[in-house]
Amino acid sequence: MMGAFAVHLDQKWIISPRADILFFVGTPLLCLVPMMALKSVFDSQTILFFIMSFFAMGHHLPGFMRAYGDPELFTTFKEKFLIAPVVVLIVVALAQFNTLHGLFLMVLLWEIWHLFMQHYGIMRIYDGKNKIFAKWNARWDWLLTLAAFVTVVVYSPEYFYRILDQNQNVGLPFLSVEQMLMVKSALFYGTLAIGAGYVGNLFWRLATGQKVSFPKVAVMGTTLFLIYFGWIYIQDLTIGYAAFAAFHDIQYFAIVWVYNNNLVQRQEKTSRLLKTFFTSRSIPILVGYVAISFIYGTVNYSLNWFDRAQWIKAIEILVITSTLLHYYFDGFIWKMRDKRNQANLDIKGESGWHKIGARRVVHGVVGRFGGYFRETGRQLLYFALPVLMLSGFQFYWHANEVEARDALAELFPDLPGAHNDRGVMYSRIGDWQKASAAYRKAIELDPEGHEALKNMGVVYARHGQLEEAHEYYERALGVKPKFVEALNAQGLILMQRGDFEEAQGRFLQAVGEFDYAPAYNNLGTVYLRQDVVSEAIHAYGQAVALDGGDAAHHYNLGLALQKDGQNREAIEAFQQAIAIEPSHAKAHLSKALSFQRIGNLSQARKVLEKLLRVDPKNSVASRLLQRM
Repeated sequence: MMGAFAVHLDQKWIISPRADILFFVGTPLLCLVPMMALKSVFDSQTILFFIMSFFAMGHHLPGFMRAYGDPELFTTFKEKFLIAPVVVLIVVALAQFNTLHGLFLMVLLWEIWHLFMQHYGIMRIYDGKNKIFAKWNARWDWLLTLAAFVTVVVYSPEYFYRILDQNQNVGLPFLSVEQMLMVKSALFYGTLAIGAGYVGNLFWRLATGQKVSFPKVAVMGTTLFLIYFGWIYIQDLTIGYAAFAAFHDIQYFAIVWVYNNNLVQRQEKTSRLLKTFFTSRSIPILVGYVAISFIYGTVNYSLNWFDRAQWIKAIEILVITSTLLHYYFDGFIWKMRDKRNQANLDIKGESGWHKIGARRVVHGVVGRFGGYFRETGRQLLYFALPVLMLSGFQFYWHANEVEARDALAELFPDLPGAHNDRGVMYSRIGDWQKASAAYRKAIELDPEGHEALKNMGVVYARHGQLEEAHEYYERALGVKPKFVEALNAQGLILMQRGDFEEAQGRFLQAVGEFDYAPAYNNLGTVYLRQDVVSEAIHAYGQAVALDGGDAAHHYNLGLALQKDGQNREAIEAFQQAIAIEPSHAKAHLSKALSFQRIGNLSQARKVLEKLLRVDPKNSVASRLLQRM
């Protein structure tokens, strides 16, 4: 009995008891408590943005440092490390610029797998250090972790809605509400059964004198507590997710540092990069390691510094590319059965393989370059093919959106976002009565939901009830003073009232916050109505530069140029509007007028004749043609 007790007391840690409590075991609680406190001072979204920038984006760098700084690892997987960034960057850029929702669904689902696998990996390290290699022990860890993560995600209204919302954007078939409820129940009872089996396995090991890794059990407990408390109980996924992201990232910072430090200390072949940051365990070196990771994270934070959509899109492409590469690389560089990984984590495994550093030498052109072609095909299979297949649903086989949005609102009756998105869908198809009911439900659930308040204002404005619309825009701006869409919408109300100076102020506020093409377009209209033609031309020009695919922006620019006497330039603008929208009657008529003003009547007649071919019943074009 005393011998068995001594076995359980002899627990092995990744670093040390105190360090492990700080970086692995107690980290969920150490992250959650400050987040809950910060919530009373800062907006939840602000907290999450900070964490996602410096921690989430920053923690990608240590993995990349290992991938590209460990010569043996890099040599073993050289084709992957060189080809994957190029393929992923191209796929992400194409998805971003063409709004391919399949990529975003892929990232969302892969994220859950990545979070689950890191947690499972930490538990395997604890078992390995304590020389617990029983396969059933590992399977119980895997089963409970997977079941718990999936169940918590499905029972978290906000998290699960994010997935189903993206699923709807892709256009994949949607399960009925009854089927979804059955799935939830099956997951719940299945997880309870697995949990009971997990606890039973622990007691069986204790009863039979087999060692149990108590740090591993503690990590399991604190992690599951965090995802339940943060993602479900507090009903604020933003804060709960921020706490988990911080915990996940700190844990990753620590494990990569431990691995690379052991690698350098063992005096294996390493790069200057790894020697710089991982030779010593001194405080300055540790601070430098964290600092350089946070500097990498400023790529994401720089979204705050730009107001042009194209710049923001470029930053988003870099962030998503970094995220996907992080998920992908972690899937193969941390295999715990590899003897080299075991050695650098101080695990004396009974079995394993020697893959890292065991690459065979190849000769000849085919041998040297064939691997790159094979890897390119493999990467396209991993990243491009899934996005391509999902895009087929998005553009050709899209599921019924009305049925899906109604089902989502029924499945998540207490989630304001579900009702707001349902309202947006009904607004898009012109069913304003159902849209209004959906927005009212969203506002009832969350009186400070700025999106729903703004959308309710749009409904009132659509029906000519300008005072009511103005009131809802005011409420939205009271919640979010720099809400660009609400500022623009309120400016339109003021412009319709004839209060041009106030409207101009709203539009200027909107474009001062973000380069928003509709606000520039409306600002141009205000200037034009006040006969400030040069400013109108500049504002319309900005709208065209930001969104050249909107015919109205080109048409309005043409009107301003025409009013300024720049008829040749106006003709170009009207032609752009017609190229985008061939049936744009006003653009045809205005173009004909500009040709008439420069004395080119033959071209003016051709423009009117072209309009009549598109719109034979246009009486204005017929009368003008007869006069000519």
